[in-house]
Amino acid sequence: MTASTRRKIPTVGQVLQRQKADHAPGGIAAQTNSNAVVPAAGTAVAVPDTRSLVERYLDEIAPASIVGRLIKFGKEARFVTDDDGEPVAENAEFTVLTDQTLVGWIKFNGEGVPPDRCQGLLYDGFTMPARDTMGDLDQSKWAEGLDKRPADPWQHQMCLVLQSTDESAQLFTFATSSKTGRRAVGNLLRHYNRVQKTDPGQYPVVKLQTGGFQHSDPRIGWVSTPMFTVIGRRSRDSAAKPDTSLSTDLNDAIPDFGKREP
Repeated sequence: MTASTRRKIPTVGQVLQRQKADHAPGGIAAQTNSNAVVPAAGTAVAVPDTRSLVERYLDEIAPASIVGRLIKFGKEARFVTDDDGEPVAENAEFTVLTDQTLVGWIKFNGEGVPPDRCQGLLYDGFTMPARDTMGDLDQSKWAEGLDKRPADPWQHQMCLVLQSTDESAQLFTFATSSKTGRRAVGNLLRHYNRVQKTDPGQYPVVKLQTGGFQHSDPRIGWVSTPMFTVIGRRSRDSAAKPDTSLSTDLNDAIPDFGKREP
């Protein structure tokens, strides 16, 4: 399937507008049980595209979601910067800009081709559409994954924005679509949510370390996992405020298209 014939995936702005329209008085969500899942597509609600010409252009040419340099948890069971493969220093400390956490679906389309995305800021009201609304449901057409089974082309991805606490104040994004990676981010965000109840306006400060567990299957053995060790807090007002919207990220290179985490 060529790029020109791929199904168009809504931008973050369009998804948020649709959700607002669905939950408005008389909207689809207001007419259904509050626990019901409202499909993200195929509704009769007309959603106006309020993006400017510049925003529409940038959404088309630069649909990336990486702030600063990309960090991944590599096969060697350590955090590495993706552009050079160098490990992150064990004593490095980062302020986690938790309210800039991006979540959603991503579909890779092969090397050199931008992925399809349906993502938004978790703490800005974005709700992930149900997987069965994203299409590509025929498993017989899925490509083979690392486990030799059909692999879902749509991956659940989380992107956590980090700011170095040293003088450089450099920005990074830890991106993951693995279960252990999402669990590590989720545990960190649970900690952040608890802190906000008693001490709002604070970001967690962490070190990037390696944890793990003994798998129940002895053939698999020890499984190394990413871990965010909280070592302190930092005032939100003293941290950077990057814009992680899809229309403002102008990274020329979008790394690792088509590569799937183990």
